[in-house]
Amino acid sequence: MKKIKLAITGCMGRMGQQIIKSAKSNSNFTITVLTENRLIKKKINGLEISLNNEKAFKKADVIIDFTIPKCTFEILKIASKLKKKVVIGTT
Repeated sequence: MKKIKLAITGCMGRMGQQIIKSAKSNSNFTITVLTENRLIKKKINGLEISLNNEKAFKKADVIIDFTIPKCTFEILKIASKLKKKVVIGTT
C-alpha cells in the first residue's frame, strides 16, 4: 500500500504534536510537511517548519489542520487551488 503523505499545520501546538506522534507510529503515513503561520527556525523529525503556502502543500496528499480559524481559511484557499484533501480540527 502506498504511504499517505501528510502535511500537518499548527505543528508546534498540542494537537499538532500529538498528530506527529501518531503519524510516526503508523506505517501507512509519512509526514512530508510541517507548517506554522509564522516563521520558526526549528526542525521536527528532520523537517524544517514551513509557512502555510502553496509550495509547502504541493508535497502532501492530505493536509491536517489544527490551527486557528483565520489560518484555516487561508489553508482551505490553498488546498482548494491544489485540489488537496483537508482534515480540519480547528475549534
